[in-house]
Amino acid sequence: MRSIVPLAILLSSIEINFCLATDPLAKDYGDLVFTTLLFRHGDRAITGQSYPKDPYKNESYWPMGYGQLTNQGKERHYEFGQWIRNRYTNFLPENYSSKDIYIRSTSVDRAIMSAAVNLAGMYQPYKDQQWNDNLGKLWQPIPIHSIPRNVDTALSFGDNCPRFKKEFNNLQNNPDIQQFNNNHKDVYNYIKENSGMNLTDLIYDSMNLYDTLLVESQFNYTLPNWTHAVFPGKLEEIAEMSFKLPTYTPILKKLSSGVLLNEIVEHMKLKRTGKLNPDIKLWIYSAHDTNVASLLNSLNIYNNKLPPYAAAVFLELRKNKNVNNSFVITVSYRNTSTHEPFLLQIPGCNSVACDLDQFIEVVKPLIVTNWYKECHTMEENNYMTYFGILAILLVAVSILFFIFNKKLFLCYCGRNYEKF
Repeated sequence: MRSIVPLAILLSSIEINFCLATDPLAKDYGDLVFTTLLFRHGDRAITGQSYPKDPYKNESYWPMGYGQLTNQGKERHYEFGQWIRNRYTNFLPENYSSKDIYIRSTSVDRAIMSAAVNLAGMYQPYKDQQWNDNLGKLWQPIPIHSIPRNVDTALSFGDNCPRFKKEFNNLQNNPDIQQFNNNHKDVYNYIKENSGMNLTDLIYDSMNLYDTLLVESQFNYTLPNWTHAVFPGKLEEIAEMSFKLPTYTPILKKLSSGVLLNEIVEHMKLKRTGKLNPDIKLWIYSAHDTNVASLLNSLNIYNNKLPPYAAAVFLELRKNKNVNNSFVITVSYRNTSTHEPFLLQIPGCNSVACDLDQFIEVVKPLIVTNWYKECHTMEENNYMTYFGILAILLVAVSILFFIFNKKLFLCYCGRNYEKF
């Protein structure tokens, strides 16, 4: 198992040889104006959703805690933060300012910690931001914003959206999914026989098994012999299918990514008109592989491969070099540290540099502006409307009753008792 390295030593010891180039797209597509960045957290321990016969399910094998960020995950995101700093050298000021960058994370520890260590790589304290002669020269606190999962409509889709759950469950009746499960029934039976799992949800339970085995193999734990027949190959196929399911249909795409896309579009529209306040340059979402896959698949640019740790999607707003007062969006996917992010063309856009208005038109069918209305069926919305009307009537009756009784009370109290 990997040794534990103190963060201060980690921050001071990592050396990276960056190339001299900063923003490689500026020359061809225009100067950067605003960036939305969505990334996955770094390496983590198993989540605790292990299989019954797992020899490493005891938490003693995971001293950092189930689902928590590992030292390898910290290092990976610190290096990624330095990479971002290099790419945006001419875009982001060297000193941190809340007017330049905004960071939002899901309320999951590993996502928050990944954002924190990524920011440590981006913003080493300089000059007056050095707050003492020790750690203060290496690291500075930068705010990370988060809200509870049950009220997070942009990054934590599904659990708090009844319509999503209904549409998602309906996939079990989809002929393609049924055929997929039929093609993998031998794998499912093999898993049941050897892992001790019941597989109440064939695809997702198999995906959780794949995830557990992947993490354990990354920790150099010796996997049971029976796993060699299905891991990684056959289990990886099932895991890849699981990541497409949350955005498998147009309505699922909308319910999965609609709120996030609405935020992205609104920020860019405000940035174009100079009305984004504060005038943020980089808006970061620290999230999970499911978020990365769902955004890519909603935009129809997903490669159907599992997003690795620290996988990132860059949506960059640029001033069009060829047309005055025109803006374009470039979308890049970074899924490895050994290659520049892959520039992707969104279907419906005429170029990899998609005109902002064209981009808005392409994603318009996915945009969600009224989350509550979209997440409830028409019957539920009608019920809530009737309930609301009834509540208003009850309030009105209560007010009238109060006014009427107040009048009687005043009349009663205002009597001249000396006349009786």
